[in-house]
Order: sequence, then C-alpha cells, then structure tokens
Amino acid sequence: MPFCPLCKAEYSPGTKRCPDCECDLVEELPEEADLEELDEEVPEGLTEDHWSVINFMRQYYLEMGTPPPVRMIARRTGCSLRQMQRLFPSGLTHGACKIAGIPRDAISPRFLYP
Repeated sequence: MPFCPLCKAEYSPGTKRCPDCECDLVEELPEEADLEELDEEVPEGLTEDHWSVINFMRQYYLEMGTPPPVRMIARRTGCSLRQMQRLFPSGLTHGACKIAGIPRDAISPRFLYP
C-alpha cells in the first residue's frame, strides 16, 4: 500500500499522488527523525505546536528538497500565520528551519511570512 510521506495517509494500490499534500506517494514511510539528526542546538521548552511545524518542514524538505511554502505549513499543521510568528519570533528561517536541519542555502528569498 502506498503512503504519503508528509501526512502519512495510506492509499489504495495504484494511487500515485497524495491529493492533500500534492506529493508523490512512497511504498514505505520514512523513519521518524531522531533528535540527534536535528540541529545540535535544540532550545528547551518547545511545545507540541513547535514540533508539529518543525517535523512537517523537515519531512517536506526531505521529500521535495526545498522548504514548504508558509501557507502550506499553516494549512497542514493547523497553526495560523500569526501563531507561527509567535512560536518562532526570530522567523521560520532562523527558528524552525535551523532546528529541522534545513540548510541555509536551500532557503529562497521568497520563504518569508506573507
């Protein structure tokens, strides 16, 4: 059975793309990232909302090779744009991308809050 690597939904055989995430399906889900694979400087006090955004961004980056659009992050994690600004006051680039292990050179100038 194919799976979506982003939302982890399972689809019937023959399905090639996730209609929600708009990405190609995989035969096996990738293993969850260990904290050791993430940035060495993981701040204390990260909430479930923080990790929801960070994990989605990491999975999307591993699948697509680029950080996800900010509005997609909001839609997939249920965090509003305003809430993401509160969660990561230094910005997604300096906050979530850094913790998720997304390299700076993968982040384009359009990756800003709308």
